[in-house]
Amino acid sequence: MAVGALTELAAYGIWRVYHGARPDKQEKLGRTSPAYQSYPWAAEFWREEEARRKVHRGQYVPFLLWGVAEWHGKYVNADATPLGTLRRTTEMMTDSGRCAGKTATTIWMFGGSTLFGSGVPDFATIASYLQHDLNEKGAGCYRVLNLGAEGYNTNQEVILLEKLLKAGHHPDIAILYDGVNDSYVGMFAPGFPDAHWDYRAIEARVEGSAAGKLEFLRNSYALRFMREMVARRAVRGAASSNLGAKAKAVLDNYEANLRIAKTLGVAYGFQVQCFWQPSLASGRHELAPYEKQLVELDANSPEGSAFPLMAVAYEKAERRAAEDGQFVFLGGIFDAVKDPLYLDRWMHLGPHGNELAAAALAKYVNTVKEAPSAQR
Repeated sequence: MAVGALTELAAYGIWRVYHGARPDKQEKLGRTSPAYQSYPWAAEFWREEEARRKVHRGQYVPFLLWGVAEWHGKYVNADATPLGTLRRTTEMMTDSGRCAGKTATTIWMFGGSTLFGSGVPDFATIASYLQHDLNEKGAGCYRVLNLGAEGYNTNQEVILLEKLLKAGHHPDIAILYDGVNDSYVGMFAPGFPDAHWDYRAIEARVEGSAAGKLEFLRNSYALRFMREMVARRAVRGAASSNLGAKAKAVLDNYEANLRIAKTLGVAYGFQVQCFWQPSLASGRHELAPYEKQLVELDANSPEGSAFPLMAVAYEKAERRAAEDGQFVFLGGIFDAVKDPLYLDRWMHLGPHGNELAAAALAKYVNTVKEAPSAQR
């Protein structure tokens, strides 16, 4: 016991000396982002969002591992619905009677935390902005449902789509909005594409291994220090590994999931539209000083730097999208934007970033009228 305490104390001292000049601000990032400077409600929103994150625990869902937990507040709401617990999409139509007497086109949106809307109010999610854009600027009437879940990648999204179809539900259009989680899981942790977020920890718990039983020690400074040393060695070795082959595996797995979703679309009579999202790890967006700090945080992360590895997958995704047209690459939509957009190194966007992403999506939803039977 005494030896363990001394080891932890020594590790804490080393950690503080090494990291003291550049503290890890992940838990506080977002509220300090200049992407929120112009919103008078920002401070109140962040108090609620930080409270949600402290108590939030996604409920267990068979085969999906976790789902969205219910939450009800002034700015963030996740409601129980016949399709499961969904982040609320707000109605922002200026003309409240626009859809009167019309049959709405139902859109299901799938994605990870960026689609779910971590770090923004209900009205500032991509789904809410997309519904607004389609109904205000388009010719039709659209109802957009946000099926995003924090941590999901396309491996889980396809399973979720299948479960909903088996239960008798179906959309008119399904949108898959991915890229960050698929590239992170496939290129960095755990480093193979047909897995899910936090794979190693969940694997240890399910198998009842020693690592799983000692999970409560995971955040001790001694283990943090050990993980950092291991991660840094792994990153140094990554340059000599075949990153091109790993990126190919990521895109092969991603597009296989898209083909499954599109095959289901043909069988059940709905369109499937797929998009690879923007990221700090890629693109030519002019970074604000705050965003440069996020890149530095990734470079100095105790777990190792993910961005350089993810960037290789993004390069492959851009080429693959141009070659086979299975999905739309949106990695460059912020290239001409000088405003700060990102909240943290997990690629969560502020309201303006989500608004721009939704505007890019709306162009395709309005123009792509391909029949399900004609999809690839």
